[in-house]
Amino acid sequence: MTNLTEKIVALLICLAPMPGIADKRALILGDSNTWGSNPSGPRYDATIRWGSQIDQALPDITVIEDGLIGRRTDLGAGKLLDNIDRAVSSDLPTLVSQHMPLDLVIIMLGTNDLSGESVPEPETVARSVFSLARILRAGGVGKVLVLSPPPLTEPATGALGHLFGKAQPVSEQLADAYKRLSKKTGIAMFDVSSVTRADGRDGVHLTANAHSKLSRALIPVVSNILE
Repeated sequence: MTNLTEKIVALLICLAPMPGIADKRALILGDSNTWGSNPSGPRYDATIRWGSQIDQALPDITVIEDGLIGRRTDLGAGKLLDNIDRAVSSDLPTLVSQHMPLDLVIIMLGTNDLSGESVPEPETVARSVFSLARILRAGGVGKVLVLSPPPLTEPATGALGHLFGKAQPVSEQLADAYKRLSKKTGIAMFDVSSVTRADGRDGVHLTANAHSKLSRALIPVVSNILE
């Protein structure tokens, strides 16, 4: 080939779409049920975790799992967020900005806000998580999907009863509170209680079967949001 032909071929190769490389990026921001805590053994691996299953099922989307045991809706600030009905003035959190650009952030938080002796009202938790979602949107995230966390199942009798013994009633009200804030803010929301609840033996975490149920329900939701 002549030098000109070689240059044209090289240019065409560079411009051609790369097979197997995702063109969308999604971050999952969650707690131990995103990290993969197993109530009956070691951490779930990538074949089981609901976020990894979504990543495997949608090859055009890179799914980044950021789950942290004990994470609350305030991301460690020590005080629940509330910017509803106000202009957003907070900066994009570093744990999100380090992954930018992002087409979607999925938030599943709220369970750990219910730990301890004083359990907040469901509306208070909902306002905090949707305030976080508003911060992400204002900071340049393409879209945000908020998941109401799975309701707890008799946690008082499990290994984490000292933390979540009083939390079940409020955990069962979070979905409705999240729905109200979703309607108010226009931020998309998915009710995890429509698919599963915390079915592990500690009453707080998900079994492998629940991870599969959740991933199967969310795969078309995520696909439609990013189509």
